[in-house]
Amino acid sequence: MDLRKEVLYSQVRVQTHKAGGSGTILYSKDTSTYVLTCHHVVDDVISVKREWDSRLGRDRKREFRQVVNCEFFEYESVPHGHRPINYSTDADLVAWDRDHDLALLKLRTTKSAKYVAKLPLPIDIVKLDVGSRLVAVGCALLHDPILTEGIITHQGDEIDFKDYWMGNAQTVFGNSGGAVFSPLDDTYNFIGVPSRIAVIGWGTPITHLGYFSPIPRIYKFFEEQLYSFLIPGSVETETSCAQARKKLSEDEARRITSDDSRPMLEEGD
Repeated sequence: MDLRKEVLYSQVRVQTHKAGGSGTILYSKDTSTYVLTCHHVVDDVISVKREWDSRLGRDRKREFRQVVNCEFFEYESVPHGHRPINYSTDADLVAWDRDHDLALLKLRTTKSAKYVAKLPLPIDIVKLDVGSRLVAVGCALLHDPILTEGIITHQGDEIDFKDYWMGNAQTVFGNSGGAVFSPLDDTYNFIGVPSRIAVIGWGTPITHLGYFSPIPRIYKFFEEQLYSFLIPGSVETETSCAQARKKLSEDEARRITSDDSRPMLEEGD
């Protein structure tokens, strides 16, 4: 196993106007590259505004998303012991879920990424258990990506009605949106996204105990958002998922138009 190539090289620094964190390249083929991060890292790029719809004759809510900046790191051309070279590209927020605290970005570049995190087959997830070795990686304190090691210390914690796993690889501010890896079949596999740090009392952080969104819930997020082509072994493709999302959007638009065209009952009718 090559720890640097399998874990470190797929990490990016994610920044918006008000926040920052980490992200992981999970897919890069042809002209499409996707990065997974936490929703709370990119929350400030999402806004909902009311606009007048002259066709319907009333206000309607519209969602607006600003561009996200992703910063990549080049290690291989740098002399040993030196900091990596970094370069930036813009990305669009294409899917998000506040409850899952997950967000998916698509880069605005046609250049494929050389290193992509390996995702486990769904049938291999059962191999992960308390005591399994893990490596956390991310832009802690918005530094260049760093590695910490530990084990899975607990599974099945429920926070805000969502399942979280706990690990004791040290994570701090900036790790959010990064990655947790575990060796499966002689290769480090991406198994989660750091999301929360354990606290005691009035919010004193316990940085050696952190919660991460586990891979089963990440796959559920992909399915719910119609990006299931990202799941290894899926029969779906990027094109078929895009078609499904388009059809869903068109069906929803027709439903809204149909509902808005129904006559409103005046009081007393």
